[in-house]
Amino acid sequence: MRRNIYKSIVLFVLLLLYLTVPVAAFDGGDFYESKAETESVEINGEIEPQFRVFSDSGDIEENLKGDLEFVYPGNKHEFNVLIDYQVGAVEEIDFNEVNYKYYGEKYNFTVGKNIVIWGKGDKVHVLDNINAEDMSDFINPEYKKRQIGEEMVKVDRFFRGGSANLEFIYTQDFTPNRLAEDPDSPLGNWIINPFSAEMNLSDLERATGYSPAEIINRVKDSIPDEDNQFGLRFTDSRGGTDYGFSYYKGYLREPSYDKAALASEFEAFENGNTSFDSVLAAADLQYNEVDVFGFELARVIADINSRLELAYFRTDDTEGSDPRVRNNKIAWVIGGDRDLPISNLNLNLQFTGETILDDDQIDQNIAAINGEQTNIDLQYAEDGDYTTNRAVLKLEDSYQNEKIIPQLTWVYNLNEQDYTLEAAVDYELKQDLVLTFSHKIFRGEQDTTFGQFEDNDYSAFRLSYNF
Repeated sequence: MRRNIYKSIVLFVLLLLYLTVPVAAFDGGDFYESKAETESVEINGEIEPQFRVFSDSGDIEENLKGDLEFVYPGNKHEFNVLIDYQVGAVEEIDFNEVNYKYYGEKYNFTVGKNIVIWGKGDKVHVLDNINAEDMSDFINPEYKKRQIGEEMVKVDRFFRGGSANLEFIYTQDFTPNRLAEDPDSPLGNWIINPFSAEMNLSDLERATGYSPAEIINRVKDSIPDEDNQFGLRFTDSRGGTDYGFSYYKGYLREPSYDKAALASEFEAFENGNTSFDSVLAAADLQYNEVDVFGFELARVIADINSRLELAYFRTDDTEGSDPRVRNNKIAWVIGGDRDLPISNLNLNLQFTGETILDDDQIDQNIAAINGEQTNIDLQYAEDGDYTTNRAVLKLEDSYQNEKIIPQLTWVYNLNEQDYTLEAAVDYELKQDLVLTFSHKIFRGEQDTTFGQFEDNDYSAFRLSYNF
C-alpha cells in the first residue's frame, strides 16, 4: 500500500509540474534562470492501425496502437510524458514515461518513470537489465517498443568534454516481464506456459478448470514482489572505439521454482487432495537475486560496424548445487552490420547466447518424485548441453530515396533449431505516413521458443502516421 501511495504522489507531482510550468512560461513568468528557455510544449505521437490475417485459422484481427508524447524542453529543464496505447495488450493504456530531466554542464539528472537501454548491441542485448519487457505481443514489436518504464532516479556525470559518462540508476521497485494473458486477444495468442518443462498448458486448463488468463494471473500473484534495483555504468570513446563497463544488482526476470514440490503437490491436486493455490505455494516461485558484471565494445573493423556485449550473471547459487536457484552464467552478443556493394543492401548479423556454469552439478540434483528418481533442477537439460546460441540476421535495402524499404529478418536458435522469419516492405505514401506489408512465420518443436507459436503465422497490413 505504501508503495502505491508513493507512486501516486510521484505521478501527481510530475503531472502538476508539467501542467503548471507551461502556464508560467506563457504568462511571462521567470521560472527558469535563463530567459531563453521559453519553448512551448511539443506534442508528438504515432497512430498505427493494423490488420493481421492468421494463416492457420484464417482469422482477420483488427488492431490499433499508438503513442502520445508531451515534451516541455529547455536548456536546463525538461518534462516528458509518454502515453502508450495498444489494443489487446495486458495494459492497453500505459503511462510508460513520466519524468523530469535537468541538464547541467557536468551532470544530468532524471527522476520519474523512464526507459534506459544499456549495451552496444543493435536491438539485441544482455546488459540491458533495468527495464522489463512487455510480451503481450511476444517479440513482434521492435525492442524499444517492448520496454516498460520504471520509476527511477538517474544521474549522469560527464568527463573529458562529454566523451565519457558515468551513469547511476536506482529504482525503488522491480518490475517483472509482462506476459500475454488473453488467447483471444486481437494481437493473437502469445501466452507462454510458465511450467512448460513440467506440464502442458492445456493439461493445466483441464485439471484446474481455469482459463489461460486465470492461470497466468494466479501464477503471477503467487510470486512475491521484489524491491530495489541498482545500476552503475561507465562508457567512453577513444581512438574510434566506444567501450563501457557496467554493474547491475537486482533480479532475474524469469521466475524460479521448486520443481520437486511442484510435481508432488500437483499430483495431490489431481487426486483432489489440495487446491491449485497450494500447488503454487509449494512451488515457491520467486525472482532470483543477481549481480551482473558487464563489458561492451563498438568499433568499425574492416568496414563492419562491430558490436560486443559480455556479461557475467552471479546468483546466490555459486556452486550450482541448489536446484531451486538458477546457476551463474556468462552471456554475450557479438556481431555487426555492413553495407554491401549491391543496390543499397545492408547486412546485419548478430549472435547472442549464454552458457550456464557448474552444469555438472545440475546433473547431480536427483531426488525421488512420486516414487521415481528424477532430476529436480529447473535448468536440467536431457542432452546435457547448457550452452545456447541464437543468430539474428537482418537484410535491408532501399529504393526511390528510401521511400521503399524491403526487409528480411531471421531469428534462429542454433541448439533447438527453431526460428521466426519475417519479410516486410515499408512504403512511404507521403511524409510521415508509411504503409507496411509483412508476413511472419514460426517454426520448431512445440516446446521451443518459436515452435510453440507455429500456428501463429500471420500476414499484416499496417499504416503508421507520425505527427
